[in-house]
Amino acid sequence: MSNSPVPAYVDSRKVFLQQAEIEGTVPLERLARFRESLATDVADVQVKLRFSTNQSKQQLISGGLVATVEVTCQRCLEPMRIELADNINLALLSDEALVAGLDPDLDPWICQNTKLDLASLVEEQLMLCMPIVNYHPGENCLDKLGYKVTESGTKVTASETGGSEAGKDAANPFAVLKTLKK
Repeated sequence: MSNSPVPAYVDSRKVFLQQAEIEGTVPLERLARFRESLATDVADVQVKLRFSTNQSKQQLISGGLVATVEVTCQRCLEPMRIELADNINLALLSDEALVAGLDPDLDPWICQNTKLDLASLVEEQLMLCMPIVNYHPGENCLDKLGYKVTESGTKVTASETGGSEAGKDAANPFAVLKTLKK
């Protein structure tokens, strides 16, 4: 994708008439709500948008976006880098009442004037594809925090286990059942 910045807004009449394609980056400064959900201000947001009109005279915005951002890991509270990607399939509508007649594979984008704010469109798509919970894969976080996973799958700190197998059994309330099994 291109490294040139995407315009702040476009005239919706012109881009659909010209069947325009816009490709480039969106600076994080223009994505205020999305920026609040990030751990750092390090982000790379690439977008490609195609403006077309279908046989029903619906104005369609299609394309995709890819973003590399740093979010907070919910386990260790350290920043971690994730990649977001989403396909964009929108129909530009002038009124919310027109949503009922929309094709099911299209999402509505309401724009009541001719000025189409591309940053808010991209920001909305980024917010929708952001994971609800972020955490490092595997047990990397737990190692940093001093947690160990027991055979039963419970997480205990190294101080709770005393660093030994005997401590692990003592922390487990069902350890007594092991002796009955023998």
